[in-house]
Amino acid sequence: MHAEIGPHGLHPNEYLRKCGVLYRPELPVSYHFSIVSKARKWKTNSKTWKKNWNLCLACEYDRLIGYSNMHLETWQEICRQVGIEGTFSSINKCKKAFAGIHVNIIDVLDCWNTNDVPRRFGNAHELAKYTKTTNRTLSRHIVKKDKILKILMRQIF
Repeated sequence: MHAEIGPHGLHPNEYLRKCGVLYRPELPVSYHFSIVSKARKWKTNSKTWKKNWNLCLACEYDRLIGYSNMHLETWQEICRQVGIEGTFSSINKCKKAFAGIHVNIIDVLDCWNTNDVPRRFGNAHELAKYTKTTNRTLSRHIVKKDKILKILMRQIF
């Protein structure tokens, strides 16, 4: 499930398109955002940076997953994206497959258009350490509104 290149090289992520970022599918969405944040001189973790980071990632999530989160095919694709082997005949079976999986949600989005699989962690503590160190978080308000994100979310703070 690869995203199409936007018209005239514009980014298919609505937020990044509004910022004028040209689309390069081999680069992760977080890299595209870093270009914008550096150009606009947003300090990492400032209110402005966090607000725009969450807007950008929410837009990317909706583009790739969010609007079709009630379809079995979407759940199966997410299983494939995070490296879960097997065939799943129902959404419930996909949800159960996620039970012991610890991945960073931002890493999942960054790897989506590549053949890469996001790094999987042995437990929630390792995931928490990585997430805090790399600052790769998504607002809880966004996560709690979505069925798939709720399944992937781990208590890390």
